[in-house]
Amino acid sequence: MKRKLADKKDYVRVSQRLMVKRMYMKINTVTYRNYFALAVIMSLVVFSGCLNKQEKKEQAVLVINVLGKEFYDDCHIPGSVQVDFAKIMEESKSWSKTTKIVVYCANYSCSASASAVRSLKNEGFNAYEYAAGMAGWFQAGYPVVGVAQSPYLTQANEPHGETASDLPVISTDELARLLDVQVIEKK
Repeated sequence: MKRKLADKKDYVRVSQRLMVKRMYMKINTVTYRNYFALAVIMSLVVFSGCLNKQEKKEQAVLVINVLGKEFYDDCHIPGSVQVDFAKIMEESKSWSKTTKIVVYCANYSCSASASAVRSLKNEGFNAYEYAAGMAGWFQAGYPVVGVAQSPYLTQANEPHGETASDLPVISTDELARLLDVQVIEKK
């Protein structure tokens, strides 16, 4: 039942209370909307920051194996990609010239990585040769992907005197630091 208002003062008091309640509800609604909007914006900022860090990490180094597919499938450096030597310039069209590119082949005797790096450098890429190749990585005890059955992996692998001095070269340990990998202890 509705109560009858006795006089004008009662009417004013009731209407003031209703106005205060309405204002309070509007303030709360606006405040909650603001908090919600702020939460959405903050989550987008945090999430986009995570994506940018991941993107930067992924683009820090691109490791290219220029051996044939069968050798790549047998054994390769984790995270590396296989690009046939003959197709490297075609594939490079999709790469950033600021990304550090490390190219490797089988071992010190293999000249495919040096030739690929020379071609990439001529096109303005930030390319390095990993001259020790897959054999050097395997023999150093770093992790590999594949069954690692190819004989070249266990054969002697020493640098030759006639290395290309005009190309930037990266060592096994430098590459391991770039990729953030550790030597696997053999049992």
